[in-house]
Amino acid sequence: MKIIDKKKDEQRKIFRKKRNSLSINNFAASQILEKNIVDFKIFEKCKIIASFISTQSEISTTFLNDFILNNNKTLCLPVIDQNLNRLIFREYDAETKLIPGKFGIMEPIKSNKELMPQIILTPCLAFDSMGFRLGYGGGYYDKTFLYLKNRKHKFISIAVAFDEQKASEVVHDIFDQKINYILTEKKLYKI
Repeated sequence: MKIIDKKKDEQRKIFRKKRNSLSINNFAASQILEKNIVDFKIFEKCKIIASFISTQSEISTTFLNDFILNNNKTLCLPVIDQNLNRLIFREYDAETKLIPGKFGIMEPIKSNKELMPQIILTPCLAFDSMGFRLGYGGGYYDKTFLYLKNRKHKFISIAVAFDEQKASEVVHDIFDQKINYILTEKKLYKI
C-alpha cells in the first residue's frame, strides 16, 4: 500500500467518526440545504441535476432531492457501471423503483434513462478550501469527472456535507479531481 493511500485511510477513519457524531443533527441540517442552493443563481438555469440517496451518517439529501423535483428539474442518481469503472446517471422521480447497487446504495433500475447532468452533487467524508473532497476510496466520482471533462461536457460539481466536515487539508493525489463548490447547512462555499 502506498503512503498516500495509508494517509487517506487514516483521514477516512477520523472523518467517518466525526461525521457519525454530527449526524445527530442531521434532520435540522438537511432541511437547510435547499435554502443554501436557492441562492446559487446557476441552479435556476440548470435542468438536469445529479444527486444521491444519502446513507449511514451522511447529511440527508431527502429534502434536497424533493426540492430539486419540486422545482421542475430532472433529477438523476449515480449508478456504478462495472464495465466502464465509473458512474453513469439515471433519471429518478418519486415513482422510480430503486434497487441495491454495488455497495448496497440504492440505484434506479436499468430501464431508466441515462442522463448527462449539469450539476453533480457528491457525498464526501471531508472537504477542504482548495476544493478536494475525501470520498470512500473507490474513485468513482473522480473517474467520472475526468471522463466528463475529457468529453467536453460542462458540469458543476458540488460536495454535500456538514459544515464541520471541513478539514484543513484533504489528503489527495494526482487522480483526485477538485470540486467547484461545497454545500453545507451553513452556506454554499465557492472554490
